[in-house]
Amino acid sequence: MKNFFALAFLLVTFWAASAQTAANTWSVKFSDAIIARWPTTINSMTGKNWEYSNSIITHGIEKVYLANPTPAYRTYIKGYIDPWLNATGGFVGVTLSSLDRVHPGISVLFLYEQFKSNAADSTKYRNAATTLRNLIVGPTSTYSKTTNGILWHKLSGYNNISMLDGMYMAHPFLVKYGRLFNDNAAIDTAVNQVLFMYNQLYDGTTHLIKHAWTSTPGSYTWANATTGNSSEVWSRAMGWYVMAITDILKYLPTGHAKRPQLLAALNNLAQGIKTYQDATTGLWYQVVDKGVGKPGYTAANYIESSGSAMFVYALKTASDSGWISSATYLPVAQAGWNGLKANEITIYAGDSKPQINNFAPAMSVQNDYASYVGITSVDCPTTTNPHGYAAILMAAAVMEFPLSLLPLHFTDISAQITNNHARVCWTAGDNDQADHFVVQSSADGKQFDQSFITPPNGSGSYCWTDPGTATPGKTYYRVAAVSKDGSLQYSKTLSLQRVQPNLALRLSPNPVQGGSAITVSASVAAAGVYRMHIISADGAVLKTSSYALAAGQNEVQVLLPVSVSKGMYRLQLEGNNTRQSSGFLVY
Repeated sequence: MKNFFALAFLLVTFWAASAQTAANTWSVKFSDAIIARWPTTINSMTGKNWEYSNSIITHGIEKVYLANPTPAYRTYIKGYIDPWLNATGGFVGVTLSSLDRVHPGISVLFLYEQFKSNAADSTKYRNAATTLRNLIVGPTSTYSKTTNGILWHKLSGYNNISMLDGMYMAHPFLVKYGRLFNDNAAIDTAVNQVLFMYNQLYDGTTHLIKHAWTSTPGSYTWANATTGNSSEVWSRAMGWYVMAITDILKYLPTGHAKRPQLLAALNNLAQGIKTYQDATTGLWYQVVDKGVGKPGYTAANYIESSGSAMFVYALKTASDSGWISSATYLPVAQAGWNGLKANEITIYAGDSKPQINNFAPAMSVQNDYASYVGITSVDCPTTTNPHGYAAILMAAAVMEFPLSLLPLHFTDISAQITNNHARVCWTAGDNDQADHFVVQSSADGKQFDQSFITPPNGSGSYCWTDPGTATPGKTYYRVAAVSKDGSLQYSKTLSLQRVQPNLALRLSPNPVQGGSAITVSASVAAAGVYRMHIISADGAVLKTSSYALAAGQNEVQVLLPVSVSKGMYRLQLEGNNTRQSSGFLVY
């Protein structure tokens, strides 16, 4: 799969003659198509009134508006929200009977931000948002919960059921509300609900998460009799969940006590998403872990575009924000986006505007695998299910903006041993289009690890010296140029004969908090004194310590400097003609 993605990046970079314009992005094309097809309000498509089916579309258009401020987009969002509110923000004809009916609050908060300079609008939107907040938070909340305080997904027919879908419907709204209005109770409620579902439903073997949980498993045929968990990993449910985490992290205070747990959850789930990406299409299956070649696969399982687009959005957002490794996960997001464009976007013959294909219709938790894959996928605009539209808007907004530029290219790269250290130098054309460069090293020329990251310096010429001492053996080096649109171009791969292969250490915990200790497991051939370096992403050695290690397996505690900031680092062990290293994340 790794070789496929590397090849795919070389083939799909944008060889356009001029810079892309907003008008020819799928973000804009889909937004314009939706407004053209249902010009009065998105509710004329769905008929769902005040409910997530409509607000996932307006929220998707919001993402496009923030990247490309087109007044018609904001007007369209306002045109959906306003008919359901009176002049002071009271609800008109709305029954708040599910978390699905909390989700429009995210568009209410968008309008509050957009119109808060107008006193009447500011009051209206804040009051409406506060009503939604009070529905599920605090002592006045009347919304039903399980005995351990977990919100039901709906108040009718979903007794004691919580689903991943609901994590997206309510909790990014609560955290944004809490950040806007200094409401810690709203923030803590959201974080606690999301983390409960992670701890309950996460599978540490696959790094994926199941769809739903109930506190009364005897009441539902889909529930495991012991855990109350559902049995399958549904693509869109997991998509809702990882989007919820990324959108919560945008607004969650950096000092929040449980932020590290959310980051750890996101990194674990990103690993699962990467593992189960389909090598042929770059997308993901309706039941994620039962695609071709996986246990339990049947031909009824299908590539599902809405969950795929949600994974793309979450990975790209998290990579850009520094919450997960961009070197590892940007290629996954880009391959997914390429797969969506190549396989799932077509032109609808009825109006020559874009169509998104092969997404699952609305569904609740299902009894088993056969039930999930037995529900036929649909296309939009030929259905009233909005999920495909919403997901493609989210993915397109982060993958296409800033506007795609001409591909980066390398004009020269060299590697040599200098003063017993490996030194890599390169020059890159179109330097102003680079977001950053990544030097990668490998023991076998196939599996590459991130060693050094640098932003563009304006000159186009760069050099990096590996702080480790060159020892007998061979190491391969290459440079990845990451452009501002997230696309990636590799230099040729060079090898140095005298450098010992980088063997991997085992580090725990990872991620780790700055100023705390990390346990290093290392196996060495000969007893002796070894040095351990803590190295920053830009190659600076921040700390060096010496340890007496015995031949065979060793475990030592390495204390991280209190001054270490959040980000990616590398721990490197050297001595007795060996060098081992492994990356870790500090939160």
